[in-house]
Amino acid sequence: MEFEKLLDKSIEKVREEVKTELKKGLDEAQKLINDGHGKILQEYTQKINDLINKTKEEIEGEKARLEVENKRVLLSEKEYWINKVYERVLEKINNIIKTKEYKDAIENILSREIKEAGEGEKITIYCSPNDKPLIEKIVNKNKNAMVKVDEKMLGGIRIYYEGSGLTKDFSLKLILDQVFDSMRGKISDILFGGK
Repeated sequence: MEFEKLLDKSIEKVREEVKTELKKGLDEAQKLINDGHGKILQEYTQKINDLINKTKEEIEGEKARLEVENKRVLLSEKEYWINKVYERVLEKINNIIKTKEYKDAIENILSREIKEAGEGEKITIYCSPNDKPLIEKIVNKNKNAMVKVDEKMLGGIRIYYEGSGLTKDFSLKLILDQVFDSMRGKISDILFGGK
């Protein structure tokens, strides 16, 4: 019996040691698993965050590119419609050259420029085919003035002073271009609801 007690005690002691070692092993295994899990979790969390940040940057880049593209398209469209307005104004020039105000303005410009040229200064007056009879009538007997047709002119005149080599441009196209360029912002505001 003693032997059995001793054997039971020894078995109990070994069992306790095995239990303790198993508990230590289990705790250590649990710690290793938790540490490994934590590292893997941290590593993949970092990878996910990196992917999210990269995707955000790509989205922001694409968004910026699209904004620039949209602005370019809008500006192009605005330019198209502003040019349409300009073309419509050019179409209306024929109505302007038929008015008495236009004829009076041409006569005033020619009278002034011929006086300023002085006697003996030869001038060449370029005009549109439609304006030639009017211009010839105004300069009629002035021997120093020669009238030539410029097919590209829509109206108005351009005067070349042979003595000085100076050219003064009073063409409607030039005047229209200058006025149109100075009013481009206002036209845009009217068409597209600006400030």
